Amino acid sequence: MRNPFHIFAIRKDERWLTIIATLILIALNGLLIYNHSPKFLEAKWGRIGGWSLFNNQLHLSGYDPYAYMTLTKFNVYYSIDRHPVLTLLLYPFSVLNHWIMTTWNVNAAMYIMAALVIIAGLYAAIFMYRTLHELMNVQRSGSIWLTALLFSFASIMTTTMSPDHFVFSFSILVFTLYVFGRYIRKGKPIAWYKGAILYYFTTGITLTNGAKTLLGALFVDKKKAFSWKNILLGFLLPTVLLVGTYVIQNETLIAQRDNNAAVMRAKMAAKDPVKFRQDSIRDAQNAIAMTKINGHSVSDKPFLRWINADASRWNGIVEGLFGESIQLHQDYLLGDVFLGRPIDVTYSSWINYVVETIVFLLFMAGICCGYKDRILQMLLSWFAIDLLIHVVLGFGLNEVAINGGHWMFIIPVALACLLRKLPTRYVSGFSFAIKLLTVYLWGYNGYLIAWYMV
Repeated sequence: MRNPFHIFAIRKDERWLTIIATLILIALNGLLIYNHSPKFLEAKWGRIGGWSLFNNQLHLSGYDPYAYMTLTKFNVYYSIDRHPVLTLLLYPFSVLNHWIMTTWNVNAAMYIMAALVIIAGLYAAIFMYRTLHELMNVQRSGSIWLTALLFSFASIMTTTMSPDHFVFSFSILVFTLYVFGRYIRKGKPIAWYKGAILYYFTTGITLTNGAKTLLGALFVDKKKAFSWKNILLGFLLPTVLLVGTYVIQNETLIAQRDNNAAVMRAKMAAKDPVKFRQDSIRDAQNAIAMTKINGHSVSDKPFLRWINADASRWNGIVEGLFGESIQLHQDYLLGDVFLGRPIDVTYSSWINYVVETIVFLLFMAGICCGYKDRILQMLLSWFAIDLLIHVVLGFGLNEVAINGGHWMFIIPVALACLLRKLPTRYVSGFSFAIKLLTVYLWGYNGYLIAWYMV
């Protein structure tokens, strides 16, 4: 029987890609550790909670340090209605960090997360390369350069050095793209259990990823996706497991956390009523400030509270979706809108807008050339979900650039479609342009990140 994990084995032609990608990812994560280690290395487990130690202390474009908190003192910090499995996936590493802290009095959360982030980023690079080379029929050199272009985008560079959930979403979505893409090219349906496993973990890491996995299964299986086996075992079974995962955490970890918080508030109110009132006033002021940043929601009900009625869609697209997702803004560099950065930041140079326009036009040209390709069609359906969430509904539009890991892998696939359609006499010029763009973005974004961290 074939080893089910053979897909993760590094192939001979991928060794240099693996080595270079690993070194780059180590360098990026090393910069983050260098910049933040004085604040995060001391073990304070048992004395103060992870929230007090890490909240508002990670200064990287608005990425959250919830994973650091989880590894320091295991609890639910992510919103489990959007990330129902993520906390449980981090549990064994929390146990490892607990052992390290109690043995050496060093909080290794940064190092453990850096290792996980590097592995996730590395496999995203490998499966992106395989998708381009094997499924899109791009030569090895071209596949490497298009993969390098993807990782030169500001959103992907910051994603693959941050301890947030985005890198895991990015990695598993690229993996899902490769798996579904293979079946699309073969013209064969995917086994129900493979689709169920992908659906459980993609949804469990980020809820909206589940919709993308279901769309992918539809592109692979077509009408067979609606068979009773696929509906019952491929969809309903993992959905029930996800709901069960949510309920168990909600009834145990979250219930205990909320009960502890209520007890602490009651003790504070009895011990120091003046300070309790001051804290209540401050919390109300913070809520008003958060509403000003997030914009007014259409409702306070679950899920509807994430819909932003105020955000400027145009600025979100120009300066965020196709702006800072590709090139960092030099003003308020790597700033967080919840820590003093303005919601709308523009580029100080027209060159940035020229580069943004070039990338956008190449992307559109690739879509026009490959709109009949079923893999690109699948990715366009995924991208439509992101546009609906961020642009139409406005969720997270004020910091949309950190969500690039959810969709930017469509760009090299679209460029691969463009490359296939180009007349032979234009291929070398196009390849040179991609190399030039890649080198520029690596230099521009890499320099700004290094300058900020060092």
